[in-house]
Amino acid sequence: MVHLWRSKAKEEAETTKAPGVGATGDIAVIVEGKKLDTELVRLACLMAKRAKRKVHLVHIIEVPRTLPLKAVLTEKSNAANKLLSEAIAIAEEAGCDAVAEIVQARDAGPAIVDEARDHGCALIMLGLVRSHRSQNNLGKTIPYVLLNAPCRVWVIQDPNGTTTNCAPTTATTSSSEVNASKV
Repeated sequence: MVHLWRSKAKEEAETTKAPGVGATGDIAVIVEGKKLDTELVRLACLMAKRAKRKVHLVHIIEVPRTLPLKAVLTEKSNAANKLLSEAIAIAEEAGCDAVAEIVQARDAGPAIVDEARDHGCALIMLGLVRSHRSQNNLGKTIPYVLLNAPCRVWVIQDPNGTTTNCAPTTATTSSSEVNASKV
């Protein structure tokens, strides 16, 4: 539809908005090692590219309370680097401006909300993979983000319930993979 009475500046301002009515800001994509992550990154890049915004690819490593928060978790860090490298490659293929970040935190929910707030994000995108057994279980992260996010939150569900072979970031850490030096 063409509106002849609109100014070009107003039309450009409307097309450069991020997802959401009147929202401006970047898009945060939480990369967790699920097959759904690829589609989340592609969708975020498509929207960010059109809105001339940036995509923040974030991987959260949950550090057990028995370890210092700044403990070096070698295996988890290596897995996170691999995941974010793959996500950056997808973003580059899509022609999107993207940055990647690994965050170590006690709980993923507050870390996601803080990252969105720190980067001025207009949208947080989270993937949800449900097993057939847990029909109503969203875990603790998604409800926290939905309740506390400073922006819109999209939770995209993968109906297949499949994940990649990457190590989960909430697994118990063995002493061989931890260098508990305090930085």
